[in-house]
Amino acid sequence: MFGEHKEKPYKGQHYGKLRRRCLRKRKLFIDGEFPPTGSSLFFSRPAPADIVWKRPKDIVADPKFFIDKASADDFSQGSLGNCWFVAACACIAEDSILWKKVVPDYREQVFTPDSRYAGIFHFKFWRCGTWVDVVIDDYLPTRNGRLIFTHSKTRNEFWSALLEKAYAKLFGCYEALTAGKARDAMVDMTGGVGEGLEVAEFRTEQSKDKLFEILHKAKSKMSLMCANIQARTAAEMETKLSIGLVRGHAYSITDVRKIPLKGTGLFSLFNRDKIHMVRLRNPWGGVEWRGAWSDGSPEWKKVSESEKKELGLTFDENGEFWMAFEDFCRYFTHIDICHMMNTSFFTLKRTWKESVCTGEWRRGHTAGGCGNHQSFLQNPQYLLELFEDEDELMVSLEQEDRRSSNFRTRGENYCIGFTIIKTDLNRKYRMHDRMDRVHAGPFVQARSILSRLELKKGRYCLIPSTFDPGFEGQYLLRLYSDGGLILKEMSKDVPSPPRFFMKPKVAATSICVHAIEGFKLPEGETGIEAYCILKCENQEIRTPTTKKSGKPEWKDRVTFYRKRPNEDIVIE
Repeated sequence: MFGEHKEKPYKGQHYGKLRRRCLRKRKLFIDGEFPPTGSSLFFSRPAPADIVWKRPKDIVADPKFFIDKASADDFSQGSLGNCWFVAACACIAEDSILWKKVVPDYREQVFTPDSRYAGIFHFKFWRCGTWVDVVIDDYLPTRNGRLIFTHSKTRNEFWSALLEKAYAKLFGCYEALTAGKARDAMVDMTGGVGEGLEVAEFRTEQSKDKLFEILHKAKSKMSLMCANIQARTAAEMETKLSIGLVRGHAYSITDVRKIPLKGTGLFSLFNRDKIHMVRLRNPWGGVEWRGAWSDGSPEWKKVSESEKKELGLTFDENGEFWMAFEDFCRYFTHIDICHMMNTSFFTLKRTWKESVCTGEWRRGHTAGGCGNHQSFLQNPQYLLELFEDEDELMVSLEQEDRRSSNFRTRGENYCIGFTIIKTDLNRKYRMHDRMDRVHAGPFVQARSILSRLELKKGRYCLIPSTFDPGFEGQYLLRLYSDGGLILKEMSKDVPSPPRFFMKPKVAATSICVHAIEGFKLPEGETGIEAYCILKCENQEIRTPTTKKSGKPEWKDRVTFYRKRPNEDIVIE
């Protein structure tokens, strides 16, 4: 459910070995791979001289890893423009199952001497199919004795600052965390499936109701969500609107509800007994929405006291606030979702059948670009077989994060997408011509994309690609279905040569089965259910059975690789 795939130490650093060595030598750990120097802070400029790296024990007298339990209040944004990361962390902190995966050995990661403190900590992040264990020392950047980046509202609690440092190490330095997508951080800390939604694509009242149901359903399944208001220019980044919201700033979506109202009157314009509401949290804390349904606003008089209690409603200046969904759609422009896909058989909730493949685009071999290019079929190809009609087949394509490689060669993520075309009923080898296209794009410059598709039972060829040819990189392909499927890479172009003295296959013949013509229906019948059988060299392929029709149609194709091309192919 939470991306339980392989695991490896980052940069070959094994936490247990390093910790034991430090304890044996009675020395606190200093991380040579991410040293407490200016190069770990910035890549575009020198670090200011007044920034001093300090261990927590040198910042406060009684440092703690956790105080009480993890919560969203443990994450306050500092001077770094990484609200996307902070908002994602606030979502993670509210779910103990999730944060315990990111924070392994959390009971042992403490500062007291009797716990065998060695100045070393570690966190786990999910990167393109692999959980990566990141080791750090506990030197943190300070100014005037205070943390300058992410910190807890409680001054002697340090797990949030150390988590941010481990994430910065993945990206090369703290500055590399500036500007990003909240869904990428949420996926990195869960192994979930990321999705981005543009609110502008849900303009009509009907489509807005659909968007609310997507969010309501996702929240009920413990998915994580964030939202932001697009800044059109660099000057607009993190500027405050008159109604209290901030442009270019990521907010955690902490609840999505249909809240019952006590009466009509003022709210008759909604023409319903419940109002659609969204609760959000600003990582800055304090800076909140000032419109309808804001903290202490008169609209809350229309909600019963018992309902307020059930909502856990408080009017503290903690950065968390409620909005009517209509106002949410008026101001917010983009929503990031991290879906927690339930693949367990031992549950009463809806479960998904998961299929996972990893692959690589290589220049000159398998980096053919999108369908606009003649080299398109050079891309990796996957045979996709659906056993049932799928109302919602979810396809996720994720590339390795190019922003988080060594920052000296740091680049932007590629524009990626995938195409699905029909393929032969008996397809085993790579396709060399194009059949009918059933899905293409959209191609997006993002680390991951998610599409929800409606596909009929049958065989298809799925082709992940970059938009332009020649771009190299690794990717992860994940499919989720209700009815089950087979996803298998087709790596061979043609059948392998025969062993010993067996006769080779020397020809390929493709047959398209379109329809029945000239068939006379029995008297009184309005149609028939029909299928075809194609026979060639001991192979027998049967088409699907058509629905009852006066003129049955298939539009299917079969390709035979043949040893004796002069023999007849029989069609019944």
